[in-house]
Amino acid sequence: MADADVIIVGFRCAGAPLAKALQAAGVRVVAIDKSPLFSDQPISTHAIQPYGMKMFDRLGLGDTVRALAPPNKAFRFQVEDSHLQITLNGTTMDSRSPRRCKLDPALQQAAIDAGVEVSDETRVIALLRDGDRVCGVRVSRSGVESEIRAPLVVGADGRNSTIAKLVDAPTYLESSSVNGVYWSYFEKTPVFDQDPRYDWGACIHIEGDVARAVFLTDSNLLLMAGGAHRDQLQGWKRDPTEGLLSHLKNGSLTAPLLEGSQMVAKPVGLVSPKFFMKQAIGPGWALVGDSGLHIDPTPGLGISDAVRDAADLSDAIIDGSEKAMRLYWRRRDAESIGLYHFAGEMGSPEYNNPFTRIAFKHAQKSPAMQQRMDWMMTREIRPQDMMPPSRVLAWLAAESLHGNFAPWTAMPRAARLRSVIDRQQKVLDRALTRAETGDLDMAVPNLAN
Repeated sequence: MADADVIIVGFRCAGAPLAKALQAAGVRVVAIDKSPLFSDQPISTHAIQPYGMKMFDRLGLGDTVRALAPPNKAFRFQVEDSHLQITLNGTTMDSRSPRRCKLDPALQQAAIDAGVEVSDETRVIALLRDGDRVCGVRVSRSGVESEIRAPLVVGADGRNSTIAKLVDAPTYLESSSVNGVYWSYFEKTPVFDQDPRYDWGACIHIEGDVARAVFLTDSNLLLMAGGAHRDQLQGWKRDPTEGLLSHLKNGSLTAPLLEGSQMVAKPVGLVSPKFFMKQAIGPGWALVGDSGLHIDPTPGLGISDAVRDAADLSDAIIDGSEKAMRLYWRRRDAESIGLYHFAGEMGSPEYNNPFTRIAFKHAQKSPAMQQRMDWMMTREIRPQDMMPPSRVLAWLAAESLHGNFAPWTAMPRAARLRSVIDRQQKVLDRALTRAETGDLDMAVPNLAN
């Protein structure tokens, strides 16, 4: 006899919203997490983009998140002195950056209040199977092993997912970064509120071959991060506090924010991360959030993508059909491939180039491009469609007329990347179209270059 309708392994920003949505719809859920309830998860970009807030609203959790952190006035991407800035209004265009020590407990409590049964400090050590189909998990808690059975097991347990490993979920897109990042929390000083240079709530700033980020978070704190090539970060491992402070003191936007401020937590870091897209469903199992799709954290899309997947997977599970489950997988892929490459490009050493700088400069001055940036942030257009080719050519021509031919040097690489995205997008769009017509094909997409 089944102990639940669904077992969710991992009970954080993907697993907890999914558990709440299912339980509220009458689906019996058991949630399992290896960590204690209401604990922190500092390995996170913290940013919740406007699309992510819409997804939290869709799941009835928007007000819960809004109570945790103040709204960001704007989101800025800056390369040297050129920037793109998306204005936010706290309502239809809302973005927050709560610490995970605030966000995760709030989402967990909401799920518990909905009636979700939770077993924390519990590790999955094996899957139960009925033939080829997963039908439960074997777990260990305080040294005692037991079995929990359900028709569906969902891996919401992050980029190092135990469930993804145990089902041997196929990976069909992989990449890695030569960079790394360290971050910590700092007291917010009056400079952040009063200096016009900080007319935003979140900023990612690339100078030379390094990056820095500032996010307004909860409790009058700023998250400040420093990113660089992994070789540059080797010395930080011995003294991450000194390494991060030194890095931030050299930043034109971060240095003023350190004056009169104190670091309030030990820095944490992530070096040479790996990214991937995995098959999202199989017989008796599904993956949600970072367990099935993990992209470069530079633009801060992770939480938004996790809650998107939670909302879509909850709908598919409630529907109960094989078609709905396949649609969840294929739609995730088709909606994410452009974001995957956009994030990887932003996190690469080549992102700071003459074309990026002139594109930012021209786009920021154009109301039409401002609108397109808003549409990209709300996922109404794909990242690869944000800058129309005709507009790009006009910018290049304008720069050439003023004797600046440097942006042309970046175009061959940009063209190659666009070709890869277009080809992979077509593959995934075709798979989605087949799923929409009821095709139950489980073939893994061929995205090889």
